[in-house]
Amino acid sequence: MYKPVLVTGASSGIGEAAAVALARKGFRVYAGARRLDRLKALEGLGQGGLSGIEIDVADEGSIDRACYRIEAEAGPIYGVVNNAGISVMGPIEEVSTNEWRRQFETNVFGIVAVCQRVLPRMREAKLGRIVNIGSVSGRIAAPFQGAYASSKHAVEGLTDALRREVEPFGIKVSLIRPGFVNTPFGEQEQEGLDEFLGDGHPYAPWVARFKAWHAKGHPKGASPMDVAETVVAAMTADRPHSRYVVPAAYLPALMMRNLLPSAIVDRLFARINGVAGVRRPS
Repeated sequence: MYKPVLVTGASSGIGEAAAVALARKGFRVYAGARRLDRLKALEGLGQGGLSGIEIDVADEGSIDRACYRIEAEAGPIYGVVNNAGISVMGPIEEVSTNEWRRQFETNVFGIVAVCQRVLPRMREAKLGRIVNIGSVSGRIAAPFQGAYASSKHAVEGLTDALRREVEPFGIKVSLIRPGFVNTPFGEQEQEGLDEFLGDGHPYAPWVARFKAWHAKGHPKGASPMDVAETVVAAMTADRPHSRYVVPAAYLPALMMRNLLPSAIVDRLFARINGVAGVRRPS
């Protein structure tokens, strides 16, 4: 195959697994991250088809330099896995607007900037694949994940519109919705909740209960390779799905969210994530 593919956010977790899996499938993979030193060990896992490349999706100049290098070395970019992302945690009332902007700069505007850079040549070639990594949180928004869930909900709309816009040019677009995945991403989310605990924080009792529940999720979650295999499927299938859910065990929850009244879903979710039962201040 040897078609060039760019994977953003590839220094760990889902991005790392996807880069390796695609390289082993025969693609010429460029694993992107802001720091090249984090990609050196990864290059040896791709059976000669994987190279690290510096890219910051919040910097259009960095995106352009990375894509120019790929095009010079391997030709027009065939596929992109938009995986780079961060998670800003905390109550909507307390998360600063600067943090909201940082959340959207990476998770949403970063995807837009990468797509705007690669799409002209994909259109000319009349083929290409774009795989956006969303989240189950983009459909079921947990408390204290408002910024993150909002960004992933935006990715849902972005992906739908993009898929319909580029279909006439032979470009296929898919969204992957992971649930909990066993990666270091969960540790960063846990740390992000700490500043909203303790005296002076009105949501502290609920944040503490949610944090305890959330801490169990990622260690028990799916393997990053489960998501990577789905990325490979989206990149290689003749007719890729518009959406994938990983693991499939989350499908009933998504159906429940769509079919049941919000009040019932809210009560069920509060029981699941531990927020129910915390006494309100008198």
